Amino acid sequence: MLLEYRYGGESPTRLGKLAAELGALDAAVIVARGPVAIRAAMHATTTIPIVMATTADPEALGFVKSLARPGVNITGIANLT
Repeated sequence: MLLEYRYGGESPTRLGKLAAELGALDAAVIVARGPVAIRAAMHATTTIPIVMATTADPEALGFVKSLARPGVNITGIANLT
């Protein structure tokens, strides 16, 4: 197993390019932390599973259709307080 790591800060342009790289590598899974990175991963692939590493309300942010049934290739941890 190979672990590919990318860091783009909070730059949407940079994160988009990095997410596209991971998509081109046909990664087994993408782990994204924070709304900007999650959105970049969403735009990069609809087939590779994306794991959200903690985000506020993913349903309100448009990442999933519902918490019970995401309806997309995204899963992970939500911080609903």
